[in-house]
Amino acid sequence: MKSFYYVFRILWFNLISIYLISGPIVIRVRSKIMPYQLVLSEWSDEIAKNVGENVFIDSMSDDYKVYLFYYPGSMSNEALESKLRNIGDITGKNLLVNIGRLNDPKYYKIKNRFGIIDLPVIILTALEGLATVKTDTYYSTAFVRIDDKRMLNSVDLTIKSVERLFNLFIGGEVAGAIEQGEQDTLEATLTRIKGIVVNGLKQIGEFLNERDITVSLIEGKFELKRRS
Repeated sequence: MKSFYYVFRILWFNLISIYLISGPIVIRVRSKIMPYQLVLSEWSDEIAKNVGENVFIDSMSDDYKVYLFYYPGSMSNEALESKLRNIGDITGKNLLVNIGRLNDPKYYKIKNRFGIIDLPVIILTALEGLATVKTDTYYSTAFVRIDDKRMLNSVDLTIKSVERLFNLFIGGEVAGAIEQGEQDTLEATLTRIKGIVVNGLKQIGEFLNERDITVSLIEGKFELKRRS
């Protein structure tokens, strides 16, 4: 009687290979390559180049453009987290949704840089071409922080606001406000950015008050760099 030898291979998200070799199942797990880091580069007057390798996200598989950081605090909101993940899925490489926890080793950097006081909090920002104010002596990057509890308690309002803010970044409205203010002071440029953001959110009928969000600047510019 002839013997037969069968090999079946199943790929699951390109991470796991399962082989059936005429009997027992053998599972081999392969590590997924994460070639990118999100780095906040700061200006140095002394050597006139980008320095300060402040890594905010250590490993990413793709080159995203807009970034959302969500920290729920001790009381998680599963409905909000689920909808934020869904936004990340449908926007693809345009938006990275990073749902963190307080034991995240990068949390202290995010807390200090974005001025986090209250939790939960959502922060949106973007890469250099979409959110960075540049001069010959400094870089600053625009960001929006949502930490008002009344707003975050409404999942639908929060998601609508996130979608609108994402569109303002990815669509170039924030960058346009920055470009218009190339000869302005930082304060004047920030006022223009705030106007774009608040007017965009006011188009949402349920938007509560411009005091429910914070629009500000962080020193430095966000860049993607290949991991060494």
